[in-house]
Order: sequence, then C-alpha cells, then structure tokens
Amino acid sequence: MSQQRQTDGNDGRFTGRRAFIVGAAATGVAAFAGCTDNGNGDGNGTGNGTGNGTGNGDGNGGADSVAGASPLGQPVEPAGVSWDDLGDLEGEITVYSGRTPDQIDLVFEQLENEYSGLTINRDYDDNDAQVNQLMQEGEATPADVFYSQDPGALQAVADNGLTQVLPEDVIDTVPGSYRHPDGHWTGVSGRVRSVLYNSDRLDETPFDSWDELPDDIFSYAEDPRFEGIIATRPNSGTFRGFIQSMVELEGEETTRQWVSDFMDQDPQLFTSGSSHAEAINRGGDDDPIIGLGNSYYGARIVNENPDAPLRVAFTQDDPGALFSVAGVAATANVDDPELVAEFVRHLVAVEGQEFMMEDNGEFPVIDGVDYVGPLPGPDELNSPTFDLSEFDMELQGARELLEDEGMLPV
Repeated sequence: MSQQRQTDGNDGRFTGRRAFIVGAAATGVAAFAGCTDNGNGDGNGTGNGTGNGTGNGDGNGGADSVAGASPLGQPVEPAGVSWDDLGDLEGEITVYSGRTPDQIDLVFEQLENEYSGLTINRDYDDNDAQVNQLMQEGEATPADVFYSQDPGALQAVADNGLTQVLPEDVIDTVPGSYRHPDGHWTGVSGRVRSVLYNSDRLDETPFDSWDELPDDIFSYAEDPRFEGIIATRPNSGTFRGFIQSMVELEGEETTRQWVSDFMDQDPQLFTSGSSHAEAINRGGDDDPIIGLGNSYYGARIVNENPDAPLRVAFTQDDPGALFSVAGVAATANVDDPELVAEFVRHLVAVEGQEFMMEDNGEFPVIDGVDYVGPLPGPDELNSPTFDLSEFDMELQGARELLEDEGMLPV
C-alpha cells in the first residue's frame, strides 16, 4: 500500500491516499496529438403537467404540450437545419443544469445574443443535486428544462414521471441510441471516456514509450507502473455512468475489483474535470502525469493551445472508451411549451451542435454535422456497443459501490 499524500486542497484536491482531490483508440492506445406517452394535453392553459407527456401550456401559441408544439419555423432533421431556418425564441425559460457554466453557458449566451427577446434563467448545481431538487419540487418546479451531464440522471427524472415527450422532429433527428426510446429526453452532445497524459513527462514514468500505454481499461488499475502517477475524477455523473457501464458489461464483482485495484494505485482524485485535465497539462511536481477522464477536457485544452503537452488516447472496446451523451428533458410543468420545444430544436440544430463541438470539445449527435477537432471522430474510435437509450442507471447503486471501495467519501 502506498503512503497517504497530503495536499492542501486549494487546487481542487482532497487530501490523503484514499483521499480526495477537491475542486479512453488506437493500437496500444495510440495518442492523438493536440490531443410512449402521446404528449396530449388537457388544454387548460395552466402550465401544469402530469409527467407522462401531458404537460399543458399557458396558452402561448395554443400548444398544450411540448410534443404538440408545432415548429415555429422549419422542423429539425438528421441532415441538419440552421438556426436561420428555425423559429425565433422569445420569452423566458428556466434551465436546471447539472453541467457547469464553462461547459454550456456560451451556447446560452449565443442564443440570447441571437434573440434579443429571449431570457434563459440558469440554475447550475451538481447533477445529482438537480435530480433531487426536481424530485422534491415535482410538478411545482420552476424548471422548464433539465440539462444533464449524463443519460442516467435524465432517465431517473423520466422514470419518476417528471418529464414530457419532446417534439417528433427532435426525436427523429437524434439517433435512437442517444435518446429515450419514447422521447422523454434526448442527447444533445457526445463525449468519450479517455486516457489523458502529459507527453513531456515520459522520463518520470516507468515507460520507455507512450506507445506502451495499455489499450484496455483494466490495466490502468492492475499495472503497478501507474502507481502514484495516475488520477481521475470520481464524483461526476459521467464517471458513475462509466462504472455502471462496467457493471453491465463486465459484472459487479469485476467492477468492484477494478475500483479497489485502482485505489491501490494511490491515485489523485479530483472533483473538477477541468482541474483534473489542467493539472495533467500543467506538469508540476505534484501533478498527475496520466488521468482517466472525458475526452472533451483534453480537446478544449488543445483547441486553446495546439502546443500543449496534453495528449488524449483511448482504450479499445471496453468501458474505458464509453461514448455517452449530455442531454436535455422538458419538465412536466412548462410555462411555454412552444418556447421549450423550439429551444430544444436549437440545441440539435447545426449551430448548437457546432458550438458544443468547437467551444467545449464535444462530439455532435446528429448525422448532418461532421466532427471537426483535434481528436479522432466517434466513427474512428472503438467504443463498446452500448445503447444509452436502455441505460437504466441506478444512481445510488453506483455511488454506493464507489463509497464502499473508498473512491468517494461516505
């Protein structure tokens, strides 16, 4: 067992060995430089919904539900539709976001700049906190949209009857594996689990070449060469999604062993994905050299500085290369169904996809927008076959597994 490492926590780190830091594909993990319900409402105009796709409107435009809100302009489609062809956004919309401002606020700002009559009220908090808040508030929630960092949280909200069906054109635009089978939520951007590392620090590792990085996720927990130089961020919904996918693909016993073995590597554990990637890129004596995290954190760093030492690599056909989505759901109680429907259309239209790709390093989820960036596109990766639309993520179970093995504080 390694000795506990003590840090002051000021850079996003917890302290201690099983201690926490505040705040995955080519051969041999080759690196890449630069890295239903029918939605019918009762028409009473009250804005109240039942959570089963019957959200009722306030009379704006006459729509009684988000699913029943006809496009104000051209409908979206898989080939891609421009904002110029969509209807104008006018009014006030409240978004509960489990994503951080640095990830999505620029998209909201672009929409408000595009439409002077639009106000987006943002409520940012931890993904789990937003799920709990929505469940506590029920139909009385002021939220119109839940913007989640992972499909598991969206599914949890939908399972509790707190969402309604999205418009048919939105459902038809996004591939079935990236959305709820009955249209209660949809992915709006994608990311892949990846291996991040500082290419300038090879001499500080037991490796002779970065080509020796394993192409399977299990080696990062089992290979003693990673002891003391590896890190991850275990407190995010996407990490728990990664753990849950490992449970479903490999079994709970294997997953528990992976977590236990990984903790024996004396990893640094971050609570911020940005801080995690920035520490690897920074390359200080106390910074990790290698980390397991979402690909877009690396892509963002490389987009900002093509000469950055950070590199992004991927494992092969295992949970370490899981492709997942961030997505949105319309709550059962929306004030303006037409505005909410058109807002979601903008997220899956061409500009919405491009902003998430260019500014946050993510992958588009519609066929009509090609990936352009410093990483290989999704079609070039060897992610495991995993249908996110059937991803029944048991949030508390994944958290408890991580707590049991000392990766999360109890």
